[in-house]
Amino acid sequence: MTIQYINFLVSATNSAPRSLPESIRQVGNLSAGFCHSWLSNDIPDALTTSEEAFQLFDHIQNEILRHRDEQSKQSAWTSSVFKAALDATVGELLEPATSSEIAFFKSCPLGDARLTLGATTVPLTLAVALNKLKHRSTSTLNFTISSSGAHVLYIFTNAGMNKPDTISRFSVNIFCGACKIAAAAI
Repeated sequence: MTIQYINFLVSATNSAPRSLPESIRQVGNLSAGFCHSWLSNDIPDALTTSEEAFQLFDHIQNEILRHRDEQSKQSAWTSSVFKAALDATVGELLEPATSSEIAFFKSCPLGDARLTLGATTVPLTLAVALNKLKHRSTSTLNFTISSSGAHVLYIFTNAGMNKPDTISRFSVNIFCGACKIAAAAI
């Protein structure tokens, strides 16, 4: 029997573990499966698929942010390909989110997430999206599925660490594409 490294959480070398690209690929596939289940009104399957995806989201954000923290200490960080990948825009951020914007967001039916009409957003970078995933309010997540099939995730993040309440939104497909580029740059 051949001895193989178990590298789901920790790689045998200082490179990105093989599971990071696989986790990103699986999130994309789970997103498609979630959309199919939701639109078919198979809500139990959609919920199970969502739980699986969020376990992978957690792994992805932990790995990429860990590598960011390590590499940001290097002298060449500001001009690195990895930093550029983290600075890519993946969605929109409502920051700060006012109490009325939060109340509106929380009132949206599941699957029909929206921001208030006229909400002023700023670009959401991959690095910020990963942090919002890390610090998300698990009770205040929502999504939409566009007519073209795009799965857009909305994440509410409570204020903390001198940061205001925020609402982020991004297409899971765009997020996964940006994560693939970042993982390749590690």
